[in-house]
Amino acid sequence: MKKNSFIEGTLIATFAIILIKVLGMIYVIPFYRIVGSDGGALYSYGYNIYLIFLSISSAGIPNAISKVISEYNALDLEEAKVRASNIAKRIIGFISVVAFFILFIFAEEIGKFIIQDLKGNNSYQDIAFVIRCVAPAILAIPLLSINKGYLQGHNYIKPSSMSELIEQIVRIFVILCGSYLCLKVFNGTLSMAIGIAMSGAFFGGIAAYIYLKIISNRNKEQLGFVKHPQKDKISSKAILKKIIAYAVPFVILSIVLHIYNFTDQLLILRTLEKMNYSASDVEFIASSISTWATKICAIITAIATGITTSLIPTIVSAYTQKRKKDVNRNINKALALSFTASLPLVLRN
Repeated sequence: MKKNSFIEGTLIATFAIILIKVLGMIYVIPFYRIVGSDGGALYSYGYNIYLIFLSISSAGIPNAISKVISEYNALDLEEAKVRASNIAKRIIGFISVVAFFILFIFAEEIGKFIIQDLKGNNSYQDIAFVIRCVAPAILAIPLLSINKGYLQGHNYIKPSSMSELIEQIVRIFVILCGSYLCLKVFNGTLSMAIGIAMSGAFFGGIAAYIYLKIISNRNKEQLGFVKHPQKDKISSKAILKKIIAYAVPFVILSIVLHIYNFTDQLLILRTLEKMNYSASDVEFIASSISTWATKICAIITAIATGITTSLIPTIVSAYTQKRKKDVNRNINKALALSFTASLPLVLRN
């Protein structure tokens, strides 16, 4: 398995993320043809709630783990970096289980909060059902994020990017095939079709996790997954503090972003309902603005995400080894790439 330089890693990560975002935009067209605007609105309700809980359980973890692993790798702390990965898995495992049970148990209450007095279209029971269908993904995706962060910390960007692509392809396959078979072949209900589509996140996460597990098992020595006779002089408490300190800012930003989108959706629902729009029109407009329309800007954010994926381990490694010239050079490269690629897209939009 080959390590990637900053530029090479950025190109790989950016290309993969752009491809993922393009697939995420394209699948919406056949999906809407299959489930209609009512199904699209129901999917939007479950998806926005899922993103909030996913942010709580895993946002920032890949970057935090990448940063910690890169730092310990630069200092030749082989045992400490493996211990950091295991500590992160225990933290995420606990948070994910709690988030899963909250989402599963209080699905009906969440559905009632979303729909409130809006009647004549999707019911709160329908929303609760699709939320429960996507809840298992909260258990799979966070653990996947640990493995991605571990590989990124070693500057292995390609396997991490490939796992994201596999996750998206499997997810879209389940969404399109599952909803089509449910509605067109087996004559199932709309809520059942959307529930199957929502479960695509879980199956995509499992497929990507298996891929990374295979890659990790094939490269145990390169990744430090060997028995270490001596424990490094870094306490588990210090590792835990470092992971939390690195992850919290990303978690807060991600949660705020998704709550902002969810609040948008609720405000649009309430406002259009008061303006006496039909329930079908209200849900279509709200889901279009809060969920589907945002995919148009996904390409711009993909470039920044790709740069970040490669930049964090590269800068941390250079900074840890006190190579300040490399730190400055990589930051300048990141800024140049960002302005060169993102600025024209922003102006074009």
